[in-house]
Amino acid sequence: MKLHHYGFATKSIDKSLKEFEKIGYTATSEKIIDPIQGVELLFIGNDTSHLIELVSPLHWTKTISPVTKILQKNGASLYHICYEVEDLDVTIEDFKKKKFLLVLAPTPAVAFNNRRISFMYNTHLGLIEFLEK
Repeated sequence: MKLHHYGFATKSIDKSLKEFEKIGYTATSEKIIDPIQGVELLFIGNDTSHLIELVSPLHWTKTISPVTKILQKNGASLYHICYEVEDLDVTIEDFKKKKFLLVLAPTPAVAFNNRRISFMYNTHLGLIEFLEK
């Protein structure tokens, strides 16, 4: 299991990007639309840290974005950690045994060339995303 990125919920990717640029981050991808999850994404990084995934809800789809409630409750904020794993199904079963709750079953992710992702939750650790290699 290897740390891949941190997820940051925002109402405006453009406004958040401008603020992150002030502290040394730059875009490392183009904006990505993921209609399956109802979000728009942009990856940013700097020379010394892991990627940050800026995530904003799409307002023109019928899909209710998972970040909408996070933004309503917390405003712009870090909300998940993503780990890259060898076998997503094995990881899910292992983390279920560790009392993690499956929030999103394995699904293809547009941002990762349709590699599968899954989200799990633990009351003491928060939301974890797993990305299959």
